[in-house]
Parts: sequence; C-alpha cells; structure tokens
Amino acid sequence: MKNITTVILAAGRSTRFVAKKSKLTQDLAGLPIVSHVYNAAKKISDKNIVVVCNKENHEELKKIIPECILVIQNSQKGTADAIETAKLSIKTKNFIVLFGDVPLVTNFSIKKLINAFKLNNIASMILFKSLKPKGYGRVITNNKIIEKVVEEIDTTASEKLIELCNSGIMMINKDVFFKNIKLIKSHKKKKEKFITDIFNIYFKQKIPFIYSISTEEEMSGVNNLLDFNKVDMLMQKNLVSKFLNKGVLIKCPKTSYFSYDTKIEKKVIIEANVNVRKNVSIKSGAIIKNFTDLEGVIVKEDCSIGPHARIRPFSKIEKNCKIGNYVEVKNSTIGKNTSISHLTYVGDSKVGNNVNIGAGCVTCNYDGVKKNKTIIGNNSFIGSNTSLIAPVKIGNNVKIGAGSVINKNIPSNKLAIRRSKLKIY
Repeated sequence: MKNITTVILAAGRSTRFVAKKSKLTQDLAGLPIVSHVYNAAKKISDKNIVVVCNKENHEELKKIIPECILVIQNSQKGTADAIETAKLSIKTKNFIVLFGDVPLVTNFSIKKLINAFKLNNIASMILFKSLKPKGYGRVITNNKIIEKVVEEIDTTASEKLIELCNSGIMMINKDVFFKNIKLIKSHKKKKEKFITDIFNIYFKQKIPFIYSISTEEEMSGVNNLLDFNKVDMLMQKNLVSKFLNKGVLIKCPKTSYFSYDTKIEKKVIIEANVNVRKNVSIKSGAIIKNFTDLEGVIVKEDCSIGPHARIRPFSKIEKNCKIGNYVEVKNSTIGKNTSISHLTYVGDSKVGNNVNIGAGCVTCNYDGVKKNKTIIGNNSFIGSNTSLIAPVKIGNNVKIGAGSVINKNIPSNKLAIRRSKLKIY
C-alpha cells in the first residue's frame, strides 16, 4: 500500500526516565531510541513521517531525525490530542501511529498491520498477549473486532485478568478518524484524551476495528530505566540470534554487546566481554578475543584481535593480522600478515604488509598542535619500546633496534638504532 503517512508520538516528558537527556535520545545499540522507530517508519512511509514532540525535546529530535516533519504538542493532553496536533501535516488518505519509545517494532509486524487494514480500509491495530498484563491497557474483542480498550487505571477485577493487550500501534483512515476524534472526552482522573477511547466509539457506530497479533517483547516500551534495560537486552538477544544463525560463534553472548549496524560474516569467533560499537565489519575467519573493544573498523579475514585490544574509528585491519594484548589502533591501516605485539599504540598510521611491531611501541602522532602521520613500509621490524615521532616514514625491509627514538625518515633496507648514551652516576 502506497502513500501512507507515519505519525510518531514523541511528546512525552520522560518523567519516569531518570537521566540527563530525553529517553528518546538515549543510545540503544549504537542508535537513539527514536531513530530505531524512525528507521521502521522509513521502510513504510519514506518521507511522509510526522513526529509529534514537545518544546523541550524539539531541538534534540530535529538534530537526530532532520528529515521528518516535527510538530509541537504545546501541553500534555494525551495521545488523542497528540494525533490531532499532527492533523494538518498528514497529507495522505491513511496513516500509521507509532510510538517513539517502542524501538523493537519490526517491518514484519507493520506489514501485518497493513494487511489487516486492507480488510476494511478503515482501522487496524497491533495487539499482543501478556501472561503478566499489569500496566497495559486490556482489549475486549467481539467476533475478531475490537470492541473496547480499557486503560489499566480503569480496569475492573475481571478485566485485569484479560491477557490481550493494547500496543497503541494502529493504522487509520484519516477522514473517519478525525470525524470521530471530536467525540473523545477527557479522562476524569488523568485529564487527558486517550486515543484508546476511539475503539468504543467505532464499535458503537459498527465501524470495524481489525487487529493483528505481535509479541509482547516486540511491543515493549521504554518508560523507565528498568524498561530500557529490558529493551536493551531484548535487542541484544535479537542481534545475537541473527549472528548465530549466520554461523558466527559467540562464546558468551550475555557478556558481549553489539550495535544495530554490526556486520559479522560466518566462521567468526567472538569471545567473552567483547564490545562492538557502531560501524564495525568483521570478515570470515577472524577471532575477536576477550575484553576487546571495536568501533568504526573493518577487520579482514583470519585476523586475531586481542585480548584487551581497542580498535578505534577509521581503522582497517587487513587479512591475517595479529593485534595483541592491550594494543590500541586509531585511524590507521594495518597491512596483511602484520603483527602488533602487546602494549603498543598505533595512531594515524599506514603500516605495510608483513610488518612486526614489538611490545610497548608508540607512534607519537600528536605534536601539541596537530596530528601527524607515520608510514611503515613492507617487511619492516620495529623493536620493542620504540617511539616513532611523526611525521616520519620508515621504508621497506627496515630494522629498528629496541628502545630507539626515531624522528627522521629511514630509507629502505637499513638498520636504525638511536639511544642516548648510558650514564651512571
């Protein structure tokens, strides 16, 4: 179905989420919570996306999702009022309502919602079953049609036992909806207009509200820090499952962390306590050892990284390299079959093929004003505890003695040793 607007409700004040910044901008697997929802919306609506925000988070959301139409809900009058705020920005015949704090919603579930909508072209909603439904609005159905949604605060003793719950995610015919939204009255206790009251209105008018079913996990929202932790774990569970199904061996899944955009090929081994941040690609046959941290790096085939290594953004590790214990690599290309031993720092460097860099070496890339580049040619050997004072170029087949301080270019096929004279007082 083409020409669908998606309305993302993001005007909540996050009062239960105790943090310095809005819960919607909180990092979840390398991406703000609201961006996960936006990415789901983009697959359905492309550029027809409207975000209802508040005065406090407007500027933040504008930076995070600048492609969207942002409208401000001036006061917290409930979800029905929020959608009414977006009315003038909805240019299509039908629209979908998503929530900015429900980041696990999948394209598969949204497509099921759309297919259900096609049965009457008026209204559909995603429901889910919960064995512990406390906190959720309960859904009463009649002949596969939604009759009524009861908010948790209004449930009777018998209604509390209902396991069918309201996700709030729906698809609606614009004209029919805004004709009836005027009938929604403000809640007596909360003084807000709930979108869920529309179901009872539709049912009385014999307007069928169709539903599709999803899982409780997928419909999990982030209201507080406990919810965030739960959703974070669920997302990691989904990512781990994806990688395991691809043929990635993750030795201790509960201790490792992956980003939404992590790319890992089959036959990769991930050991315990590995942290994979954004923009990481790991090729087949690589081993990422315990307590390694990766960010913004391409690790090519058959490499061994770690343990306790840190590979920082804009780095590329070519095939069959060994990056040892406590090695840090930043903004550097490491050539094929190169070995970098423990306790070494390589920054802003281009290292050739078949290079051996000993323990405790440092590329001194910062002179106090700017970053400078170190170039090391093929088949060179850098002895332990060597400092390379950038900018400096080391040729091919060069051997540098341990403990040297190199601040001049070394031509190819040379041996270089530079140490101060030992003095004993």
